[in-house]
Amino acid sequence: MTTTDPIAYRGMPAGLWAPPTPQLIRDARMLIVGYEADRAALEAALPPGLTPHENNLVQMNMYEVEASQTSGFGAFSLTYLTIELDGHDSLAADGTLPIPGRFFAYYWNSSPRVISYAREAAGIPALHGVRRGTVEEGTLTSVLAVDGRDVITARAAVTDTPAGTLGGHLNYYAHRQIPRVEGGRSALSELVELPLPFVVDLYEASVTDITFDFPEGHPAAALAPVTPLATPSVLYGDVTFTYSAGRLVHDYLAAPGKDLP
Repeated sequence: MTTTDPIAYRGMPAGLWAPPTPQLIRDARMLIVGYEADRAALEAALPPGLTPHENNLVQMNMYEVEASQTSGFGAFSLTYLTIELDGHDSLAADGTLPIPGRFFAYYWNSSPRVISYAREAAGIPALHGVRRGTVEEGTLTSVLAVDGRDVITARAAVTDTPAGTLGGHLNYYAHRQIPRVEGGRSALSELVELPLPFVVDLYEASVTDITFDFPEGHPAAALAPVTPLATPSVLYGDVTFTYSAGRLVHDYLAAPGKDLP
């Protein structure tokens, strides 16, 4: 891992406080879009032992919350790209609805506190970025800005028409990596599982456009939607969930060739 790697972990600033696990988020108005991406790019973004789901979906989540909606994070905005996985399903709707596991490929947050928590407690490759959203005449424009540049823009037709309530669990995964100070190899390389309970009040919505505009050479650009845009799943609603503690499921340094559980 080189110093130019945009997702390289370099440690958190001294004295930065992060709350203990788990943490609660209440009624976060989310836009979660499952869009089709290039399978080769999905395979390249996953650590050993994980395989993309046959649907080739990236689940992109974009939202922001006030401090009063969190148990200890304070206010923040977030965007992440997760890859749906084969063989790691969770269940929702009283156990009747299987949902593929999701691997954190990229994650941007506006709060240093949440970035610290995500890195240290969950191994999520958290970086700084700011999401902003506006709704005008029924159209939601949701934008992620990184280093002052708008890099992802999603547009959706949204309503306040209720579409039911859904509860269940999601299985998230992250590759926790910490390089040795001298470089060249990892001091820590682990696959972490994050079981996440949730309840969501759903509203009707449909996505009309997703645009990626990362700087040339940025690896996240490889996870852009295929053309023409295909969005088999769209969730728009108020989600209550936990940022759970991570559970070690595989140590790549201790068992580099062993199959994952």
